[in-house]
Amino acid sequence: MKKKFDWKKYLIIFIIASGTTVMYSLPYLKSTFYDPMREALGLDHQQLGNLISVYGILATILYFPGGFLADKFSAKKLLSFSLISSGALGLYFATFPPYGMLLVIFAAWGVTCILTFWAASMKVIRMLGDKSEQGKLFGFNEGLSGIAGVVVSFIGLYLFETFADVTVGFRYVVCLYSGLSILCGVILFFLIKEKNVEGVDKISFRDIASAVTMPKAWLIGGIIFATYMVFSSLTYLNPYLSDVFKISSALVGTLAILRTYAIKMGASPLAGIIVDKVGSSIKVLTVGFIGIAICEAAYLLLPQTPSLMYLAVILMVILSVLLFGFRGIYFATVAESNIPVAKTGAVIGLASFVGFCPDAFFYTLVGGWLDKGPSGYTMLFALCLACSILGFICCIVLGRMNARDNVEVQSSRT
Repeated sequence: MKKKFDWKKYLIIFIIASGTTVMYSLPYLKSTFYDPMREALGLDHQQLGNLISVYGILATILYFPGGFLADKFSAKKLLSFSLISSGALGLYFATFPPYGMLLVIFAAWGVTCILTFWAASMKVIRMLGDKSEQGKLFGFNEGLSGIAGVVVSFIGLYLFETFADVTVGFRYVVCLYSGLSILCGVILFFLIKEKNVEGVDKISFRDIASAVTMPKAWLIGGIIFATYMVFSSLTYLNPYLSDVFKISSALVGTLAILRTYAIKMGASPLAGIIVDKVGSSIKVLTVGFIGIAICEAAYLLLPQTPSLMYLAVILMVILSVLLFGFRGIYFATVAESNIPVAKTGAVIGLASFVGFCPDAFFYTLVGGWLDKGPSGYTMLFALCLACSILGFICCIVLGRMNARDNVEVQSSRT
């Protein structure tokens, strides 16, 4: 019998995706409004960089303990607290306080965006459906965040351009993101029913320690790490296409927008649907890593001549589809690996800590390579090829462990 469409479930996912988008936009406002932000705050380049570094360092450290909080306390309340408090910090940020307080705000965002939010949001999404729906749920969450990002970005740009004074325009943009974050937090508090996301025994510190010794948690982290390393390399395809293949800046910019928004909106939900049809996120990821390896190997072998620019662009599109698809489904491996619900937060926290740690070193490493000349791109593609092989191996090992465990469970029942 066909399941009745649960509109409330997808409404919750849409609000979580929208709240995630506007909340994470606050510490990363410099990505879109670098010069206006620096002018409004009266900072030099190093000081602005320090703000992002404070947030990034804390975020990396807090992924794992955030998993503990998600399992110890109400995930619903953690989500609402994170979105509302992040928005409140944003409203204070909009007053353009002194540099010392700005450092405090960005440090606090590391707490509210990661410690109390990230693992809790993943846990809520997992518990909105059974194992057969995990790919679709996580895929739609990633895709809907892309849609929300497009809408909010255009509204923000409209507000910014409405005012002749860039400082005033930037203040309104910050207030927009902050207000929407608070609104999403309030809506989720009343929309999510406690019984839908709780109902498990509270986790103990011993359970947290057991997550660290759980091989599956590290393998899931390895899959995310491999994906995120290659995903981070997409940033450098812009200068690669313009410097090596002499593609115009306007066309490169258009391709970047297509990659960031259009592909994300389609690839993530599609990957989720494919996972639910195939019945295994790990099988889909395994095949996907083979595709990524082929693309990276092709970049290594591709002659760097302008006449082959169309092939370089096609490879970029294929990579983008695979990677945005991956981002929509790699957390579906948690349910597929039969991780106890009570340990979901701890496992997601540990896997996120491992998986997203490239933020702490990747851009510095690759930037140093590229400063040495075109050979830096060769080193980048070789690194990504190695990461795709690592991800493939992690998928194979995790799949075999799950198959073995499933056989043992079936044997114990007979």
